[in-house]
Amino acid sequence: MHFESFSIGRPQILPLVLLFIPAILFLQARCRKITRAVSLSYTEQENSSLMKPLRRALFARSLLRCLAWIFAVLAFSEISWGNKKIPVHKSGSNVTFVFDISYSMLAQDGPNKMTRLAGAKQYASFLLKELSSSSFSAVIAKGDGSVAIPETEDSSLMETMLENLSPHLMTSAGSSIGKGIEAALDAIPRNSAKSQYIWVFTDGDETDKQLGKALEKAVKFDVPVSIIGFGSEQESEITAGDGKTRVKTALRSKKIQEIIEDVEKHNYQFFSSKSTESIRFIDSESTGSAWKLLNQVHNSSNREESQLSYEVQNINHHTLFVFLSLISFVFSFVAGEFSLSGCKKLRTLLAATLIFSAFFSTSCSSEKKRILEGSWEWYGGKYTAATADFLNSVHSSRPDSLARIYAIFDLSATYLSMGELEAAEERLSQLNLDDGQLPAELRSSAFYNRGLIAAKKDDYATAATFFKKAIKANGKNTDAKINLELCERELTERQAKSARAEMQGVNEEKAEKSDMKSEIFTVIRENEGKKWRNMSDGGEKENDELDY
Repeated sequence: MHFESFSIGRPQILPLVLLFIPAILFLQARCRKITRAVSLSYTEQENSSLMKPLRRALFARSLLRCLAWIFAVLAFSEISWGNKKIPVHKSGSNVTFVFDISYSMLAQDGPNKMTRLAGAKQYASFLLKELSSSSFSAVIAKGDGSVAIPETEDSSLMETMLENLSPHLMTSAGSSIGKGIEAALDAIPRNSAKSQYIWVFTDGDETDKQLGKALEKAVKFDVPVSIIGFGSEQESEITAGDGKTRVKTALRSKKIQEIIEDVEKHNYQFFSSKSTESIRFIDSESTGSAWKLLNQVHNSSNREESQLSYEVQNINHHTLFVFLSLISFVFSFVAGEFSLSGCKKLRTLLAATLIFSAFFSTSCSSEKKRILEGSWEWYGGKYTAATADFLNSVHSSRPDSLARIYAIFDLSATYLSMGELEAAEERLSQLNLDDGQLPAELRSSAFYNRGLIAAKKDDYATAATFFKKAIKANGKNTDAKINLELCERELTERQAKSARAEMQGVNEEKAEKSDMKSEIFTVIRENEGKKWRNMSDGGEKENDELDY
């Protein structure tokens, strides 16, 4: 059991534990009232033989009910510890480009006296042309990290940003590669089902020594990081950001490799089961460097077995605390009955408790319970955890069982909620929806979801066909009727206005791209402006860090 991964999902609920204090005071007052009433009903000799076990029984009942409350609060707090590997379906890939734009990247020690930053621009531009099947995003790093372009598939935005990369885009002094990696990790959607990769373009000359910490975070999030080195290992002299100070800088490849080895040493449990390198350093001038990067992404997209990968997540122990809470509550009645009604009731309650415990523990391993747990996670918006539960049910259920059919449907619904349309459609295609023996509501819901997928792809004719099948399978599916009418209305409008809609679409697309290109740098300027305003609100603060 690994307590180093201890976490609390809802710490705001923990203060409710303190409610047991007024509860104890109330129970004590009630116990005094009961004992006073009993003492008035019996003789003095009877009181002496009755009061002691009565007080003991009331105390035990109060204590067990307080424990039941405490365990219930801990259960809803979502306390977790230890790690487990869960299967996660990965569909598609996203590459985050992290560009080091510190002044050291202006050193002219590249091929043909090219600056390191110019070399990184050309290298990244070549990689972009080969990532036609992936999405990408961009982060710029200097003394801090900032997201320049959120996840997109528009390569023209990236090309525009590459043309304008400069140390002047950020006012933060120094060089922090680690903060750039952390900004990339924070920008990854929490419930994304895409395979994530981070490519860092840098000379490795950092000033805050945060690279190792950021790489450890990436390892625990199971996001591969490739550091591409630019420049010469022989030191060059450049002018720092103040325009006066001359400093020496070089490609710190040896330093980067030492940091990677140290991270692997301290996180060996995460590397032992991996067949590919999660963290690596690649010299941009080495033979086949670009092929190594592209091969990693293309393999994850083309290999069928790579669609099912494993992520390390903390183990949530809310089920344990719910069990302890219920057992404590049941035994509170046992404690009261022990002294007041004899051993016969005691044996009855103990037998009921044991039966309940056996049912609770054996049902934990059932496929139905796993599907219910996945549904609970799905309603809570925890799609990754729900995916793990449904995948486990699919792989462990019998091929012809109804539980497996429901697990496949729930898995497709989860992918649909995550926006992974191809993965959702692939799972729905595994169901034989023409089988009349399947429950009518399940068939109707499956046809309905296929209609939603087609509508999201702007294929309204196919969507209308699936909505009709959903209504035929279950005439009470009101949502399918509404969406069918909307699809038919959309098809009618498209036929009437197809030519004009096409012309407007082209003009709007051009205007939108133009606006997005200008907004890239507006966002960066706004972030920088906020930092300066925060500094001015707190008084002027001198920064003596050398900016290079």
